Amino acid sequence: MTHLYRYIPIWRRVQSGAVLYRVFEVIGSGFTVQSKDFFHADAPTGAAASLEAQFLELLIEQDPHHRFGAPSTIEAAVLAFDQHFESAADA
Repeated sequence: MTHLYRYIPIWRRVQSGAVLYRVFEVIGSGFTVQSKDFFHADAPTGAAASLEAQFLELLIEQDPHHRFGAPSTIEAAVLAFDQHFESAADA
């Protein structure tokens, strides 16, 4: 089955800059975070364009909801994404 996705950029301000959660609404199913990008005030020119290219490449390579499921809220999707990578970093 082919899914439909709506892209929803979700921003969080952090002390060193900003974080962009690249959230997809899986139409009819829920929400999932594809990736999380960090933006710093002193980032080199072209860094944002590189992150955009990676975003599209990952979307083409893998269905976003297959990575982390599709919780019913954006907040739950962000939490699941962060918990997955926090536990992976601890391992």
